Amino acid sequence: MNVEKLENEISDLIEKEIRDNSVILGLSIGTHGGSFIASKFKKDMDLTQKEMAAAVSSLLFLSSKMLKGSLNQEISYNLITGKKKIVISILTENIAVNSYLNRELAELEGLNKYITKLKNFALRISAFVETSDIIKEEIFVALKRAIPSGMALGIITKDGLPIKIQSNMPEPTISAMISALYNLSDVLLSEDSELEYSIIAGDNGSIILHELDEKRIIFVAVPEADESKIGSYIAKIKLIIK
Repeated sequence: MNVEKLENEISDLIEKEIRDNSVILGLSIGTHGGSFIASKFKKDMDLTQKEMAAAVSSLLFLSSKMLKGSLNQEISYNLITGKKKIVISILTENIAVNSYLNRELAELEGLNKYITKLKNFALRISAFVETSDIIKEEIFVALKRAIPSGMALGIITKDGLPIKIQSNMPEPTISAMISALYNLSDVLLSEDSELEYSIIAGDNGSIILHELDEKRIIFVAVPEADESKIGSYIAKIKLIIK
């Protein structure tokens, strides 16, 4: 199934889920790498679709790492409770799902009911995505395939939050460092030139930092210092994110 057709089908499923459940104020679905797939909200949200997808992926990534590190448990869901709304985020094998609930109605009917319902919904959507081209086009997967020699790679927000990372260094640490380096490079360029990518070069290896979109950064560490080889990696990254 092609990506556009799948996204339309997922959008229809989201609309039906919201229509059939008055408690649900909105649903958003993205990839593990923070790329937006589909969403529907009863009211406009402060966050853009890209911002929400990136934030949810980062939240679930950090939550799953913390749970695994402290209790050796896999994440089931993440719940945030506000005075009027409840946010439930669920991570499946293929996607990240974010839902907004009316707190008063959800607690009146029973929150566990909606947690179970949303888990089942997330698994249904994940099954759709598993056999689609979305996973093949997922940026993190594409990076690993295009640069198999990469010793570390990841996607983070420009604010320094990890979205998806493969590295021996702790994710929050490397995310903060990459973000600081990227933003300092942007400052040095000055306002008349937007930063596209930067390279940290050593004698036998290099780290490439490249803008993914207005909210996200890609980084790849490779055991190469030759300029022509680094240039070929940058060309591959550009091809993936275009």
